[in-house]
Amino acid sequence: MTMALTSMAGPLKPEWSIRARLTAWATLVAMALCALTAWFVLDSNYKSEMSERFRQVYAAALRVSHQLVHQRAVPPALEDEGVSAMQVIDPTGKVVSASSQVQGQPRMATFVPPQRPGAMDRVVCDVPGFPSQCMIIAAMWVYAPSGDFIVYGALPPPARYGSATLVAMLVAASVIWLSLVAWGTYHIVGRALRPVEAMTAELDEITATDLAHRVPVPAHHDEIRFLAKTVNYTLQLLERALQQERRFTSDASHDLRAPMAAARLRLEEALTDPGTVDWPGMAKELLSDVERQQAIADDILALARLDADRSPQHERNDLAELARTELQHRPPGRVPIHADLESGVFVACDRQLICRLLTNLLDNAQRHAATAATVAVRAEDGTGVLAVADDGAGIAPEHRELVFERFVRLPESRARDPKGTGLGLPICREIAHAHQGTLTIEDPGQGTCFVLRVPLLN
Repeated sequence: MTMALTSMAGPLKPEWSIRARLTAWATLVAMALCALTAWFVLDSNYKSEMSERFRQVYAAALRVSHQLVHQRAVPPALEDEGVSAMQVIDPTGKVVSASSQVQGQPRMATFVPPQRPGAMDRVVCDVPGFPSQCMIIAAMWVYAPSGDFIVYGALPPPARYGSATLVAMLVAASVIWLSLVAWGTYHIVGRALRPVEAMTAELDEITATDLAHRVPVPAHHDEIRFLAKTVNYTLQLLERALQQERRFTSDASHDLRAPMAAARLRLEEALTDPGTVDWPGMAKELLSDVERQQAIADDILALARLDADRSPQHERNDLAELARTELQHRPPGRVPIHADLESGVFVACDRQLICRLLTNLLDNAQRHAATAATVAVRAEDGTGVLAVADDGAGIAPEHRELVFERFVRLPESRARDPKGTGLGLPICREIAHAHQGTLTIEDPGQGTCFVLRVPLLN
């Protein structure tokens, strides 16, 4: 069936499967998370390295300050103290001592820390002795016996993205994580979609003439289980509709063929001895058979129209007025019809269809009534109610739904009306459904009561 649908739809563009798309989306999300995590790790590492280097520079400045405090004269040269450069500046801005890297160079920075708390740090670029380079510089006031000085210490900042080892570790971890996410998502989604593949395989076995197959229902209560149950319910409805169509076709062909066969048999018998045949009488019999065939054909066409058009022309009508008009134009029947009509029961309906429904129900009631039939109209619980009852033998509870099936006729009905089509009540129910209503058989105590319920107009 899938191949047939594909051929009907024409060549399809190759698209990614749901499995591939979900795997790609999960991998992209994981990639974004990896990027955020890597940025957070690198940024945290950078800030930690910066803090450590600021600490190293201040520690070097403190060691030089300690030397100046305990010496009476400033030494002409300074040790590097574990940093890149050190300088001592007097209050006039003159370099009085420096480490080897900046010997003979002007002061490394021009900013001066405040007297209190006496320290300041900056990142300064193009530092003397370190051209085209930015340096972390810490400045600190020293109050020595030989005078007041500013001690500067310098150290290059760490790389913004850390070491090559850290970057390599992050890349390797990201690749491993993305591979695990892609592999896991691909297999998890594949396992989740396995019931769908089983349903697809089962649906491929279904043909237009064999709808008995059902798709497997997963044990887990999830959306796929709901889908499987919905598919099975749809297949059940299709199978039921196909069975009804087959039964309808068989019954229709039988009911149409029977009068034709009977007419042919009579004609063949008459032709064997045409001189003794009552031709006017035979013509009446044949006309009766033709009329029954025509009635069946008319009812089949009516059902086909109702099946094809579920939206008849609805207009505002009073059910009581429709019933009253039908009773006025109805010829006298075998038994009288009593009316109990409540005016003002307005519904949206197709006048012609409702009149046909009422005619069918009244014909049926007069045919089966013992002494009288009754038609009633009333409003009840937001619905307009049209009830047609008779005081006949009634219909057994187990047959009250059966009579609404097409071409179904109970033995009593066949005895009372041999020319019936078995389509009158099915047509009535289809008319009720076309008006978003219902037609059921209720128990009046004696006889049969058909009750039509359609929504009232506000």
